[in-house]
Amino acid sequence: MMMRYKTLAAAIALSNLAYGAAALAQAEDTDKVEDRLDDSALEQVIVTATKRETNLMDTPIAISAFSEETLDKLGVKNIKDLNNLVPNMSIMVDNESSAPIITMRGVRSTNTTEWGDPAVGVHFDGIYTPRPQGAMALMFDIERAEMLRGPQGTLFGRNSTVGSINIISAKPKTDEFEASTRFEAGRFNQRAFKGMINIPVSDTFALRAAYMTEKKDSNLTGYYDPNQWDQRYLPMDELTPTDSAVSPAANGFEAWLFDQQYYQEVKADPADFYNNANQWAARVSASWTPTEKASWLVTVERFRDDSAGGIGQRDCERIEDRPVEMGGTCTDIWGSEDNFVAYVNVPGKNDMTMDSVRSHFTYDISDELQFVYNAGYQNQERTGQYDIDQGYYAWDQMLKWVDTDYDSWSHELQLKSTGDGRLQWIAGYFNFKEDNYMNGHYQGAMGGASLWIQPERVIKSEAVFGQATYSVTEQTHLTLGLRHTEDSKEDIGGRNWGCWDACSGPINAWGFVDWGLPWGNPDAWFGDGTAQTPRNTLNALPADYYDQPREGFVIDTQNDVYESWSKTTWRIGIDHDLSDNTMVYGYVANGYKGGGIGDVLYKQSTISPENPTGDRFDTSYDGETVVTYEVGVKTSLLDGDMNLRANYFYNDYKDQQFSTWTIYDVTFTYEPARDDVGEPIFDANGDPVLEEVRKDHGTFLTRNAASSRIQGLELEMEWAPWAGGHIGGYVTFLDTEITSDYWKQWGSEPGQVFNNDANPSDSSFGNSSDYYDPRYPSYRNLKGNELAYSPNASLTVNMSHTFEFRDGSSLTPFLSVHWEDDAYLDIDNRDKWVIPEEDMREGVDIAWFTDKRDAWTMATANLNYTSASQDWYAEAWVYNLTDEDVNWWQGFGGSTPMAGKAQRSYGLSFGYHW
Repeated sequence: MMMRYKTLAAAIALSNLAYGAAALAQAEDTDKVEDRLDDSALEQVIVTATKRETNLMDTPIAISAFSEETLDKLGVKNIKDLNNLVPNMSIMVDNESSAPIITMRGVRSTNTTEWGDPAVGVHFDGIYTPRPQGAMALMFDIERAEMLRGPQGTLFGRNSTVGSINIISAKPKTDEFEASTRFEAGRFNQRAFKGMINIPVSDTFALRAAYMTEKKDSNLTGYYDPNQWDQRYLPMDELTPTDSAVSPAANGFEAWLFDQQYYQEVKADPADFYNNANQWAARVSASWTPTEKASWLVTVERFRDDSAGGIGQRDCERIEDRPVEMGGTCTDIWGSEDNFVAYVNVPGKNDMTMDSVRSHFTYDISDELQFVYNAGYQNQERTGQYDIDQGYYAWDQMLKWVDTDYDSWSHELQLKSTGDGRLQWIAGYFNFKEDNYMNGHYQGAMGGASLWIQPERVIKSEAVFGQATYSVTEQTHLTLGLRHTEDSKEDIGGRNWGCWDACSGPINAWGFVDWGLPWGNPDAWFGDGTAQTPRNTLNALPADYYDQPREGFVIDTQNDVYESWSKTTWRIGIDHDLSDNTMVYGYVANGYKGGGIGDVLYKQSTISPENPTGDRFDTSYDGETVVTYEVGVKTSLLDGDMNLRANYFYNDYKDQQFSTWTIYDVTFTYEPARDDVGEPIFDANGDPVLEEVRKDHGTFLTRNAASSRIQGLELEMEWAPWAGGHIGGYVTFLDTEITSDYWKQWGSEPGQVFNNDANPSDSSFGNSSDYYDPRYPSYRNLKGNELAYSPNASLTVNMSHTFEFRDGSSLTPFLSVHWEDDAYLDIDNRDKWVIPEEDMREGVDIAWFTDKRDAWTMATANLNYTSASQDWYAEAWVYNLTDEDVNWWQGFGGSTPMAGKAQRSYGLSFGYHW
């Protein structure tokens, strides 16, 4: 704790340099200001963070903005690539949903289901999008990308607790015809194309069309593995029997148990294996200005993804010293330490289409009053399948999206002042609705299947808002904002179907095991000599057998449920111009993210004749709130050649939402005891010996788990130190802490860490009404832990210099270096756990299960040649120049740690502009 505050003290000392610079700026001759702005080597960035066009340096909030040219230079192709470019922001991708998970200032949401809400709102052209998957590819032909930090609860509202991202597409122009193309080729057989054409039809009407496509092979050496349970997705008639195999399943418990035949793995085509790319997007915009007072912009967009989706890689470094008796190293398991090798028996599929329509209409009622109507529609349809276990688990798990259809509508009406009056204000009404249909299922060949059919899940949100800024003097401006939001979520007719222990269908492999039957018994064989194993029964089924309820399925839950929430958010701010080129600001604001609902669950432990279904377990959760205090300074120095921005913030979070696997019920049964070889144990009277077996009932839940405190400092700089030169970047310091009691179970494979004797087995244990019991050794109070993806310090430096040649052409080398302190990738902070020796499995090293990422450095380089005519350019680029080993996320699969790892890529680009 003391180190945290020492770090923060150092940060505040550094911030004094920025304030000192601001003080020096006051002494600058104000007569030079206009000349400075005109002659500045730095681009004057215009943003719409306050729903007005303002200069970034005059906008009293923490905001970063990048033009498309800058994003291309930095190698940004989608929202995921913004990872290192924005202070205190990191982005990972959820492989199951192909959705980005954005963390800003230590806060994120990992629930990417149709019920989940992001902590950072994503907007396209100012219109909220509930399904941010399209942001993975739609950052082409844009004016800029704006990243707003801090709660945006009054103007943007929905799910902007900690910030918002607004991607603003390029608008049609009526003054000139233009077109451009960009071709790109890179590592992993990457081929990409971007194209744009702008057509001025008349003085009042223009069209603009843009297109992008990208194909790329997988970065993995992939194998289709027929040694796992489920072979239905593989061409078994083309497979070769073998005496040995190197896949995890071939070395696993299930291989011995069912005496399966080994098969030779089949190397996958990298063009259609996990982690490949096969996508395109098209956008058409029309701009019409029928009168001087009215304008209308309509954008139609389609995004198509027909890839195999993403999958995790091994994390061999974490177990490089693990002994064989505890699972061994990657070399022991596969014969290699290569992280980028994958064995699957379910080919990946992510067949997704997103259609969007956005409308922006403005009308100037008078010289001082404007009406704005923003409307948006988005539809996402997706089918897909995902190999969850990759052979790491005996259960052989897969996730399949049979069909999903998400429709959303957004409307926002605004009235706002224009002109130069001392009072500038905006008032509006926001209405949003999302209607979702989903049919998907989970299969675990050794455990069963769960099918969920949700015909109508409806999310509604509406709000009224207003914000006004009054110039108390020419230099001092006071801002007040208010927004009232009403949210609701409803499931109509949703059903979860289960096929588990009592299922008569063939999916449940364990149900077919006769533990007392010797495998040499002729009764264990079919007449044709093939082994009578549940594996054969399963693979006799078609691959789509469980896409709909079948015989043996029962309804586990009926999910008809409705919940609603409301919240009033506010903002009080003041900013003051110390001089014509220096501004200081401060504000207090709160943010809000609505609550949610889940499947309807009942506790089996409370079933009785009077209560046949058991007590209902409440899966709903309330909204989370934050109050943020922030002060900052923005100043231009050195005749406009340097821009400095610095801010300090303090966040007080209440009822913070965390998503985790949660034990909500515990039941106990008595089953026949068996010896080490599976034979039943009998007592002296010849009766079977029964043993009590504990069964935990759990589900993935979002809960209002805790409160937390977050404070930090952000320093940003842009500097043109010499003609043709540019240096920019940021330094951040962050301090996070969970400040309330939050009991949570060990997050990765607790059965591998805690011995069997560590968990109480008496029937009185675990029957409390709460969803945890602190007597369970694998639970711990996380109060005092740090939040995920929250390094104490980070640094980015961007450097470039343009060499001008006599013929007018130029050569610009560019280098971006990012350093980040160590950080946790989960709130468990497992290296802080003190586990009694008697509760741990013998020989376990907690370091194998760490959720801490070491400090790391990554560099991106670019070399651009632009022709004398400025019509064409050529670039060579390298991402992750030093091939730094960085985990974007990490988890555990069976006995093997997994991660999403960075990997070096490089390529060439060529562009032409008409």
